[in-house]
Amino acid sequence: MSKKIIKENLRKILLEKKGDTHDYGCAMLLLNIPKTEWDKLQSMIDDDDIYTEEGDSSYGREDEPHITLLYGLDSDIADEEIEKVSKKLEKCTVNLKKISIFENEKFDVLKFDIIDDTKKELSKLNKEYAKFPHTTDYPNYHPHATLCYLKAGTGKKYIQTLPKDKQITIECDTVKYSKADGSAINYKLK
Repeated sequence: MSKKIIKENLRKILLEKKGDTHDYGCAMLLLNIPKTEWDKLQSMIDDDDIYTEEGDSSYGREDEPHITLLYGLDSDIADEEIEKVSKKLEKCTVNLKKISIFENEKFDVLKFDIIDDTKKELSKLNKEYAKFPHTTDYPNYHPHATLCYLKAGTGKKYIQTLPKDKQITIECDTVKYSKADGSAINYKLK
C-alpha cells in the first residue's frame, strides 16, 4: 500500500468523530472578537441549558465566532470558485446587539442577529454562494452569529437587546471556507 493511501486512511480514522467532518462545506465570515470577550458572552449561559450530542462536537458552545454565509456547499466545488465569491466582500464591521433564538424540536440556537447595513451585503454574498451546487433546509437567509445550542425550550430566557453600552462592534476581514473533509481555507478581505 502506498504512503499516500495509508496517510489518507489514517486521516479518515482520526476524523471519524462526527462534527469534525461534515456532509457539506460552509462559507463563514469570521468575527475578530477577543477570546476573553467571547468567553464573557458564553459565561452568561447556564451550563445546564447547553445542548450536546455524544460524539458530535458540532453542538454545545460555539468556539469559533462567525456568521454563516452559506452551509450546504457540495464538496466538488473548486476552491478558486469559492475564493472569487468570497473576495467580493470587503472588510466590514458588524454590530452585535440583539440576541434571539431559532427553535426546533431537538434544540434552540442562541444567536446574535445581524440587523444593520451589513445584513444587505451578507445577503448578497449568500445569493452568490447559492449559485453553486448546494443543499439546504433553510431557503431564507438570516445572517446571524451563533453563541450556542441550547436544550429545546430553554432559549427564551436569553432573548434580549443589549443596552447601548454593552453592544459589541466587530471588524471582520476573513472568510473561511470550511470543507466537508474537515480542512479549511481562509480568504483575507480587502
